[in-house]
Amino acid sequence: MGDLRQQVADSIGVAASLVDIHGIRLADGALEVEASYPDGEDVPAVELFVTDPEGNTESYVTELDGAKNLLIAGEDVLVELVDYDADRGEVFVSVKHRQDGEMVTVLGCGEQWVIPVEHDGEEQSVHCRIQSAIEPKGDED
Repeated sequence: MGDLRQQVADSIGVAASLVDIHGIRLADGALEVEASYPDGEDVPAVELFVTDPEGNTESYVTELDGAKNLLIAGEDVLVELVDYDADRGEVFVSVKHRQDGEMVTVLGCGEQWVIPVEHDGEEQSVHCRIQSAIEPKGDED
């Protein structure tokens, strides 16, 4: 089911975790998939906090409607939504970083991760944290 969800997501240009498959049927020799995905207002907006090796923190707000190429501390980083719980305001992402010409998954993915960077021949770390930019709805008791 995951491959089918990814194919639907690729065809409409959204993150696979935003696609809900409601039904699958065979019609006239072709596979028909009934699926839904959020419109623009339901796409999760997130805030990304980046802390450099000196301890300075910057934040950016972006929508995760698909994989995003971001430039973080001069490094090419690909951030893609893996799971989103709108009610709780939780966002989990997969992060890839270019190393030796290839995109490699960064350890610590989910809500926090570390990107290795090199400055003056010395390897350092940039710490990143992501959270929903929209406050979750409170319980109205």
